[in-house]
Amino acid sequence: MDKKKRNNLILIIISLSILTIAFILIISRRSGTLDASEKNFAVKDTSAITKIFLANSYEEQTLLERKNGQWIVNGKHDIVQDNIDDLLNCIYNIVVKDIVAKSSRSTINKRMSSGSTKVEIYYDDYRISLGKLKLFKYTHKKTYYIGQPTMDNLGNYAIMEGSSIPCVVYLPGFRGFISPKYNPSEDAWKSHHIVRLRMSKIKEINSVDYTNPANSFHITRGESRHFNIIQTSSNQRLAQYDTLRLLDFLSDFRNLNYESMATGFTQGKKDSIFSRKFKEVRIEDTDGNITSITMFYLEDEYASENEYSHDIDFMETYNRDRFYAIINGDKNEIVRCQYFVFDRIVQPIEFFFTDSKIVPVPKVQELNPDNDTYK
Repeated sequence: MDKKKRNNLILIIISLSILTIAFILIISRRSGTLDASEKNFAVKDTSAITKIFLANSYEEQTLLERKNGQWIVNGKHDIVQDNIDDLLNCIYNIVVKDIVAKSSRSTINKRMSSGSTKVEIYYDDYRISLGKLKLFKYTHKKTYYIGQPTMDNLGNYAIMEGSSIPCVVYLPGFRGFISPKYNPSEDAWKSHHIVRLRMSKIKEINSVDYTNPANSFHITRGESRHFNIIQTSSNQRLAQYDTLRLLDFLSDFRNLNYESMATGFTQGKKDSIFSRKFKEVRIEDTDGNITSITMFYLEDEYASENEYSHDIDFMETYNRDRFYAIINGDKNEIVRCQYFVFDRIVQPIEFFFTDSKIVPVPKVQELNPDNDTYK
């Protein structure tokens, strides 16, 4: 075979190969098979992720950003570390389990158009990446939508942006659906901590009691580890006090958290809440940072229910388990707190007296699991 015939044969073989590949791709596309870009939900280098934006059709949206190695929420809040760890694990391992049958695609797409969470993942990538050689860095964006759980609750419907073929995604090794990991609500991500201060960092605490000013006091750091307790109304220092109770009080600021955000209030409801102020605690650390917690009674929802009139517990005006609070005077964000967590913090000055009869609610760590008694 001469050279010309051999070249022609090679061209024919190449042409047939191209046509065959094209035919297979067309048939695959018609049969509903996802191509690589439509099923590649995972990001295999989560350390390169810089931002994650989550939003739904209910106007909830949250931006998670990595700055200086730390994640923050909407540019201002600390994050719940376990939650971001779970999300990054999901982003790394998420896989396609199946594609939705043609007969169901229209229905699933309609559902997702009104009931899904948009996920935008921004991460650093390189135009050229050969081993350790990485050139031309740029920010890549992957966008997809996480929809409702499947009937067996073992996966979620999902679709890549730009695709028309929905599929079912899941997290290998996880028995359940993954949509809660993509929660677009800010409150699901922001840390609930108010104060995190070691005792050695506390400089002064000022407690103002608005219902009985005689119970107001402030605590100041003296020399070494000594603290002074001063009654505000008389400006007199307690000559003696219960040292253990003071240490318990101060240790409660090591990890003080609120329970949840309280939202959906009208301005009238807010005004009503703010009229029930009963205490304010102001904490200053040795670096000069100040945190204030202003507390408001929470009305008992059963206080006006006639059917509970036989039970004195339900006739109390205010809730005995929870109260509202604002942090650092921010009236735009009202939080709900538990008295169980704040029990020592809301006590009057009498709590520190050596002969005080006030018995605080014991903390979980004070319970002795061996004999169910208090340490």
